[in-house]
Amino acid sequence: MTGPILPDVFPILDAGEFVLRPIREQDAADWYRYLGDREVTALMSSDYDSQAEIEQIIAYFEASFREKTAMRWAIASRDDDVMIGDCGFNHFDWRDHSAVIGYQLSKEYWGGGVMTRAVTSMLRWGFGQLDLNRIEATTNPLNLRSARVLEKHGFVREGTLRDYRFDRGVFRDCSIWGLVRREWLDPA
Repeated sequence: MTGPILPDVFPILDAGEFVLRPIREQDAADWYRYLGDREVTALMSSDYDSQAEIEQIIAYFEASFREKTAMRWAIASRDDDVMIGDCGFNHFDWRDHSAVIGYQLSKEYWGGGVMTRAVTSMLRWGFGQLDLNRIEATTNPLNLRSARVLEKHGFVREGTLRDYRFDRGVFRDCSIWGLVRREWLDPA
């Protein structure tokens, strides 16, 4: 393995009135509350059927961080520390200095700029601290909210990945988005 590597201590990032912090076991109920909402997951490639499944996902991301292959933050309010969303790097390619991001947000926070601030914090950390050169994302072509978040950050829709995800018994296309460091303008 060459290139950047994750630190040993999980970073906490500032996102305005929200903070990006490690996801903890006690977040399972809050995480399931919004991922169990079919409106939140309608344009995602996964359904979540139980809190026990979320607990397994938390264990997966804890192991992935230790193994330096992925990481996921809880988006939590500074006031009460309740998890209202999540975001992170789903996969790192250390040789090519690249990563894939993903994110979800409880619907009561849609349209308030929370995810825009969270993604800004992730990009700043990824390009700055991890020295990544490319960050990419895949979206359902119908997910206009996610497309807007990516466009605000300078991501370019690079094409369509045909039949890329097997979603609820059907193969579905995904849009592929990319952002390279030289094109990113930090809004700070």
